[in-house]
Amino acid sequence: MSLKITVALHVDGGVRRESFVVEESTTYEDVLECFNINPETVVVLQGGVPQPLDDYVSSGDEIVVLEIVSGG
Repeated sequence: MSLKITVALHVDGGVRRESFVVEESTTYEDVLECFNINPETVVVLQGGVPQPLDDYVSSGDEIVVLEIVSGG
């Protein structure tokens, strides 16, 4: 079975939204791989709640990918 998801990428100082269809067995880490994003550089939220990267995605709330920015 397939799911339609929307991903909001908050990276490189901008926001990009994309909607696409994935399999039910798709993890949040799989989604990051689609965008060539290193999972150690972002936090993934759905419904405002941080998601473990090895959990399966769900349809409904937008998946938000926030770039982690640090500095001294």
